[in-house]
Amino acid sequence: MNNYEAQTCDNCGADLHCYGDLNCECADLKIPEHVQDYIGATFDRCLCRKCILKLIAEMGN
Repeated sequence: MNNYEAQTCDNCGADLHCYGDLNCECADLKIPEHVQDYIGATFDRCLCRKCILKLIAEMGN
């Protein structure tokens, strides 16, 4: 899948660029499983890189 979709972060509302594949701005992040689980249970859409990094820092590795 390589279709660009303009979105806003479900947490902060910032614009983000989602491609739905390895080209996404979050693709190179190492997101711990417990953080992935939290994001999936808490949000309906993607989060921006900044919010993901903040959650990782707050929730630990």
